[in-house]
Amino acid sequence: MTVLKPASAPAAPSRSPFAGRWAGRTVACLASGPSLTPEDCAIVRERGLPAVVTNTTFRMAPWADALIGHDLKWWTVYDSEVRAAFTGAKLCCSVVPKGIDAVNALPFLPGRGFGNSGTAAIALAIHAGAKRVLLLGYDSQRGPNGRAHWHDAHPAPLGDAKSLPKWGPKFAIVAALAKQKRVEVLNCSRSTALKAFPLATLEDVLDDLAIAA
Repeated sequence: MTVLKPASAPAAPSRSPFAGRWAGRTVACLASGPSLTPEDCAIVRERGLPAVVTNTTFRMAPWADALIGHDLKWWTVYDSEVRAAFTGAKLCCSVVPKGIDAVNALPFLPGRGFGNSGTAAIALAIHAGAKRVLLLGYDSQRGPNGRAHWHDAHPAPLGDAKSLPKWGPKFAIVAALAKQKRVEVLNCSRSTALKAFPLATLEDVLDDLAIAA
């Protein structure tokens, strides 16, 4: 586990490093729900879509453009592994102390991330100018075997989606932002209880994009 030094709030950047980065593009957000598969991630990579992963999904998509771990305590457990495996941008929705290899996203992330890693990933895609956002692994429910994630349970002191019942209103807020910004958000998760966004399949959406190109 990383040894932390006292925290200090970084100065807000004069310009966000993500502003307009994916203007007009389709962006994939890969969360950690139990329905996420390696095949989903492979399709996203093969199609060259910008990708944002949440939390431990960096293991399934170490090539993604950005990783958001909303809570600082997640970083205290996984920081060393992230350093070794992930080369994209690393973002946390907390003030980041010295010794953690992540950037404080609060100076530029809309709505301060809306309260969890999944909503923060969508907010980042919107901020970066996405025209369309595809959600995968956004199950908002436990799998048939009771698992909260596609991966094994987090080690102590982390929990496993204990705040899941509170996520609905947070997704409703980011859905309202997407509507305001005229960003289409489609929930392509293989199994999902999330009702804030229209449902679609990844294959159908990408086929339609190919036809329109």
